[in-house]
Amino acid sequence: MEESDASMQSTTKPEIHIGPAGWSYPDWDGIVYPAKKERSFDPLEFLASYFDLIEVNSTFYRVPSRGTCRRWVERTAEKPGFIFTAKAPQEMTHQSVPATEREVAAFKTAIEPLFESRRLGAVLIQFPWSFRPSPEATGYVKDLTEWFSPFPTAVEVRHGAWGSSRNLSFFRDTGITLCGIDQPVIGNSLTPDTYFPAEDRAYFRLHGRNREKWFSAEANRDDRYDYLYGAAELSFWRDKIREAAERVQNVFVVLNNHFRGQAVVNGLELKAMLTGRRSSAPCQLLSSYTRSGNLLRPDKGPGAGTDTTPRGQLELFDNDDDEHEDHDDANKDR
Repeated sequence: MEESDASMQSTTKPEIHIGPAGWSYPDWDGIVYPAKKERSFDPLEFLASYFDLIEVNSTFYRVPSRGTCRRWVERTAEKPGFIFTAKAPQEMTHQSVPATEREVAAFKTAIEPLFESRRLGAVLIQFPWSFRPSPEATGYVKDLTEWFSPFPTAVEVRHGAWGSSRNLSFFRDTGITLCGIDQPVIGNSLTPDTYFPAEDRAYFRLHGRNREKWFSAEANRDDRYDYLYGAAELSFWRDKIREAAERVQNVFVVLNNHFRGQAVVNGLELKAMLTGRRSSAPCQLLSSYTRSGNLLRPDKGPGAGTDTTPRGQLELFDNDDDEHEDHDDANKDR
């Protein structure tokens, strides 16, 4: 990793936010969420009782309404320190035609309730492995981050060529946050020790290490992110996160190995490793993952493996209100 400038050193206590990518997964029922749920069950409210960060995935597939974003804030209102990060739309990162400043402005208007309520940790600008460094590419990254200002941003790239000293200097010179990512290192892929914290933030995304399925044309999204991190792998990231927290005020850690709730169990384990205290976990999660006894403890509160669940008001909202995942093209998130 490139050494950060002295000006980036934090003078106040850092905040480390950990959470999963998304919250709407049918395969989480009975593992993360209770198998039997009351009509008022709110998965966002439920997860916010265990984590202080969730990355919104649905914004990658479609721009939400301002009302939807306001309701996300309302549904987490009882946890003041809770933070959202939101993925930039795929039209900005996964198309051959660059986005325009007007398109960025429209997205900013939509998610403005998150920013105004001080709940927006960062907009994640995630590029695929095929996005490689070039003068045009770095110019476009610079344009996007400038157009998003004053919204905080972080950029994810996956091709290993971005890890050269020359290309890392681009992030250092422009003050753009480069995500540290955990992905299967196949061929020329970016390695986990490559990241750059800038301004007041560092951002890490853990995708899992399913080498067999990562670039397979036959694999669907669940196959690709079907991975459970072991203790040694999480310890590596604990140390990286602590290193980043010595440099910046805010550290965002997102677990994207979502299949069967593995992001949730690993997120809670990592949280315990960082705090030195066992994390509370849903009873049904501990029943599915029995290895975590020294890091996790059963939650005795509402929703802990029973039909007693948080009292949200989902029945009053339309279908656009929740964070629905799109499953039509799993390859776009590689």
